[in-house]
Amino acid sequence: MGALGLGVAFALALPAALAAQDQAPYPPFPPEHPENQADPGLWFGKPNVGYGPLHYVSLAPIPSLRTGFETHFPDAMPAGKFDLRVTESWVQNQALSDRFTLDFEVMRSNIDFTWALADNVRLDLAIESASRTGGALDAFILSFHQAFGLAIGDRDHFARNENTIVIQRPGGGPPVVVDENDPQPYEQAALLTLRHTVTYGDDYFPALAWSFSVRGNVASGDVHRSGPFDLGGSIGLVKEIETVHVYAGANLAWFGSEDFFGLKLRPLQWSTTVAFEWHVFTEFSIIAQYLVTSGAGVGLGDLSLPVHEIVAGFKWEPWQGVLIEISIVENIINPYNSPDFGVHGGVTFRW
Repeated sequence: MGALGLGVAFALALPAALAAQDQAPYPPFPPEHPENQADPGLWFGKPNVGYGPLHYVSLAPIPSLRTGFETHFPDAMPAGKFDLRVTESWVQNQALSDRFTLDFEVMRSNIDFTWALADNVRLDLAIESASRTGGALDAFILSFHQAFGLAIGDRDHFARNENTIVIQRPGGGPPVVVDENDPQPYEQAALLTLRHTVTYGDDYFPALAWSFSVRGNVASGDVHRSGPFDLGGSIGLVKEIETVHVYAGANLAWFGSEDFFGLKLRPLQWSTTVAFEWHVFTEFSIIAQYLVTSGAGVGLGDLSLPVHEIVAGFKWEPWQGVLIEISIVENIINPYNSPDFGVHGGVTFRW
């Protein structure tokens, strides 16, 4: 019902947003808040920057084992300001092949605190937790496909609301079996990130930012680690073109030697993000982004191939300093190694 409500809310919001844009000229830069002119630049106080892409990281079967690293983009946050962001992502992974059977849902919670050390320098501290569950997305996904006459594929081969992972080992032997008896959360970590916006660009050149992150596990989980810390870095670009912001960026993470119940994982993992933000009116943007994440498994067939995900939704600032994001997640290209469907939401408080 939560996902259905999300779809209804999005469908109702879009016509209203379009009507508002037709009835009034595009707002000046930065956006105005007639009810409070004291601090108009909380998100749009610099050239080229917008609300930014949705804060979603891949929750595909293998990447979901070690999440947290994301691409950071330029933003406008005056020195001395603070952000507190809470996000929740909920996806279903379901795939069947001769090498594996996957049927589980992932719920990832993230709390992120940001301090603007300077107009172009940020320090982030994030705490994340992820759990596997049988969940309740099966009924919604089947109803959605049936309502629109879409093929259900192998979904009728799975029991409802299962929590099962069965993967054949590349070298033979007993398969890896993980079920509802596996302790949860299966992953908990903390990340410290330094972000720097090198330039905010101009009419011709984009804004550019880089970030560097250190990640450490808060508690032991399903991944056996060789060291205490993981490292990651990212580069992000954004260019404003009329009412549209175009984002492009990538990140690279190093995890060292790790394994998942004896299945070897690649030490390096990368992802790329391309996103478009349409600033429909002053406090509302529609966002679509394409996320590609490298396959993290070694010798696991489709689970070793890149993950391709589409994330689409909106960001809405109902009150100055409060930013809400809601979106849906869908797989493309490689359905065996990406979420079958998902929802993502969050709220950011800036002061």
